[in-house]
Amino acid sequence: MNALLVLALAATQQTALPNALSITQTGDDWSAVTLTLSFEAQAGDALSLTFVENWGPAENLTQLVSHVRVSGPGGPLAHTLEGAALTVPALPEGPVLVRYDIAQDYEGEPQWGVQRLPGMRPVLQPDYAFFAGGAVLPGFDAPVGDIRVSLPDTGAFNRPVNDTGGSAPVSYAALTNGLFAFGAFRSETADAADLELRSAIRGDWALDDATIHEVTALTLEHASTLFEDPAFDQYFLMVTPLPDLPQGSAVIGSGFDEAFFLLATPNADPANLIHTITHEVLHEWIPRRAGQTDEATDPSRAWFTEGFTEYFTQRLLLQTGRITLEDYAANMDALWTAYMTSDVNTLPAEDLNERLFESEQTERLPYQRGALLALHWDTILKAEGDEGLTRVLANLIDRADALEADGRPRTLSDEALHASLRDALGAQFDTDYQRYIVEGGLIDLRALTLPECLEADAHAHLRLKPGSEALEACAAGISQP
Repeated sequence: MNALLVLALAATQQTALPNALSITQTGDDWSAVTLTLSFEAQAGDALSLTFVENWGPAENLTQLVSHVRVSGPGGPLAHTLEGAALTVPALPEGPVLVRYDIAQDYEGEPQWGVQRLPGMRPVLQPDYAFFAGGAVLPGFDAPVGDIRVSLPDTGAFNRPVNDTGGSAPVSYAALTNGLFAFGAFRSETADAADLELRSAIRGDWALDDATIHEVTALTLEHASTLFEDPAFDQYFLMVTPLPDLPQGSAVIGSGFDEAFFLLATPNADPANLIHTITHEVLHEWIPRRAGQTDEATDPSRAWFTEGFTEYFTQRLLLQTGRITLEDYAANMDALWTAYMTSDVNTLPAEDLNERLFESEQTERLPYQRGALLALHWDTILKAEGDEGLTRVLANLIDRADALEADGRPRTLSDEALHASLRDALGAQFDTDYQRYIVEGGLIDLRALTLPECLEADAHAHLRLKPGSEALEACAAGISQP
């Protein structure tokens, strides 16, 4: 074969991409599962994929993967597996299957002090399993189109399935940012207005299942109104217990694509559960509806993705009557106090980005910085007769909608985020961003612009201003656009 012909073949060779995913038990229980990706290949197509190594704080994920096998219409196909990269240089025509097993790589259930963030690493126990799609699904060099998902009877994920466990076509992005649950969960579908809300819940909680559904549905409803973006007609949530702690309680949550999970010790109090549900639902807008951000550099904008989300969580809890104005002030003061007593509160952005998952203090710092600045900026904008930061978010969502309508990815760059805030705040944004985010300057509560009924006292704690009148109007001013 001459060199010109080799070049021509290389130029026309296509890479096969998956069109279906099925997940089944590997054995008799959920301690291991088999994932099967289906391809419809043309003769001579290549197959190339890379198993995920790191996802969020979870590392060395390829060690979960075993028994990789590739088959075509005539049986097993020879393949090369080098590190995390799987290749088949020339496929036969017809259906091709890639199967692999995953199993938990630590003993027992996830718990504090063992995993950096419990539950972010796949959990596979004899009677139940759950994992994020991003932790188990491979990456491809080319964009993957919509694929169909098939699950067993006790399986659920972040899109509806029919009576036989099959889904409508789902984007691969929604799967890699998706959530899967299997086995011993209480499964329920609750219709609330135009929303199909599906849940998978284990354990007994201070909130019953109906209240968990109600809090989720109402948060979706109020956030849709707040950001002028009624985006969701279906949603999935998962709740599962963590082992008890020797002292105290714990609640963690993580937002996914039209889904979230909640992991908590069974003694978690209702207020903490409601707060975490609200926070995770708001991630649907901050940042997902505003635009997908670059995952590799996400630590650099956690002040926005987490800090703004935390600020709007407090606003929405106040708006819906879950907390009082006094509670709101106390919650923001607690956030401020944790910030002021943190050992890392003056870390510059470059250092924080590298150390984000190093400790609880480094993880919480973007929440604190972003929420305090959001309070400051929101109050400034409202004092000028503006709608505040809700208008900034609504504009970002409109921008992402326009990108999507034009056939482009729904993305949010730092440049677009900064430009939107700069349009609203002018030079104030650049000054504050450089001082407090980039350089890590200490935020002085007394230097922030606060709502009329709040003040920083002599000890720099946030409180209701003594003698303040019209507290109801002040609360409405904080929580409403």
